[in-house]
Amino acid sequence: MLKFKKMGSDKVPLLLVTANVGSIFEDPSVMLPIWTSEFLQAVSRMDPKFIALHLQEVGGKAYEKSMQYVQDFVQRLCDCPELRLFDKIRIFLDEDFSSPEKFTVSICLITVIANSID
Repeated sequence: MLKFKKMGSDKVPLLLVTANVGSIFEDPSVMLPIWTSEFLQAVSRMDPKFIALHLQEVGGKAYEKSMQYVQDFVQRLCDCPELRLFDKIRIFLDEDFSSPEKFTVSICLITVIANSID
């Protein structure tokens, strides 16, 4: 169970996002930078101490061909200056698309600033 430290109040600013990003991967060279920029602007504007990002249909309809873009997308998020203060980042990514009936096509990214949580 997570315990939150008080930071001037009893609330920790959160950013919880869930998105179906399948169409982004239909034209990743154009759409990925746009989506990433919008997401990171929201991070900057809201200044959360905890982020949970859940993405569905990662890689789009042709995920076998798009997985290279997924790796770039994840790396771009992890390396961005907007997330530099987050000292804990956990990513759960299903990369095994060899069995379509078991492939989840999802990413879950969780970031935390350590002094916000025990």
